[in-house]
Amino acid sequence: MKIALYIEDGLEQIVLTPESDTERGIIGKLHDGSRELTIKQGSFYECQGGWVRQSKNEDSTMIVLRAKEPMA
Repeated sequence: MKIALYIEDGLEQIVLTPESDTERGIIGKLHDGSRELTIKQGSFYECQGGWVRQSKNEDSTMIVLRAKEPMA
């Protein structure tokens, strides 16, 4: 995965460019509407909120995709 930060004239953008089929599949879920998206801080270890981070260090940012609940 290539990741870039683009900043210009007040625009701030995170650019994700997948390089494998697995990465393309995950990025595709950002676009297909099948997942709820949240932004979290930390590193990878399991948290009470149902996402994973590594340590209590807050330096990393995670984009969390979770399957949407089926509509009743």
